[in-house]
Parts: sequence; C-alpha cells; structure tokens
Amino acid sequence: MPISSAGPSSSSDDRLVTTATLDLHHLPDDKPVFACQKCSEIVALQDELVSKAFNGRSGRAYLMNSTINTSLGKREDRKLLTGTHTVADLHCASCNTSLGWMYIKAPNGEQRYKEGRYILEAAKIVKENNW
Repeated sequence: MPISSAGPSSSSDDRLVTTATLDLHHLPDDKPVFACQKCSEIVALQDELVSKAFNGRSGRAYLMNSTINTSLGKREDRKLLTGTHTVADLHCASCNTSLGWMYIKAPNGEQRYKEGRYILEAAKIVKENNW
C-alpha cells in the first residue's frame, strides 16, 4: 500500500497536485523516519529512500518513493540539472516549510524513473532512527 500518492490529472499549470496522508497512529514506533527540521513533523519513512545522489536548492537532497504529512503547490516547468521537468513544490503539512518538490513529468525516457517521486532537501529535514 503506498504511503502517499499523487497524480497529475490535468495539464493545467495552475492546478494544485494533492497527496494522501498516512494515519500515523499505525506507524510502528521503531521505524526510522525523516522529520521536518523546523517543526519535527514526520515527513517520510527512511525505507522509502531511493537515492542520496541528488541536489536541491540548498545542496544535497534525497529522492524518495513517497512522503507523508506533506502538501504540494502548483505545477510548474523548472529547469534542473538534467533538463526541464514539470514539478510541484513540496511543503510540510504542519508548518508549511518548503522541503523540496515532486517530479510530475520528466523531459525524456532516461529521466522518467523520477516521475511520481519526491525530492527532500537534506538541509530541511532531520533523520530520526527511532531504535
């Protein structure tokens, strides 16, 4: 079962992309997580980490399969290191801090593995091992 899901259902740039949230009451206490650096809200399970080899606006970033307790902004085309992607900014649902973005559409087949995945900027989150 996916932890969060988001899907573009319209090509309109002003349409908001939404995410589903996970009921944290069912999250095991011993699961390692990433939390918002500002408010400590859990924003991702460490098990959802795909790669640490990414860069964000503020430096090192992580590619994630999913996030929790987050919201997405408007879609926009953004020029990134690997080409122009359609993305939506990712925010903490609790304090609205910008955490990264979601890849909605990639420029070519080589980059399509990013579609539907999320960037979390390392400077905006903290790692909590919970063990």
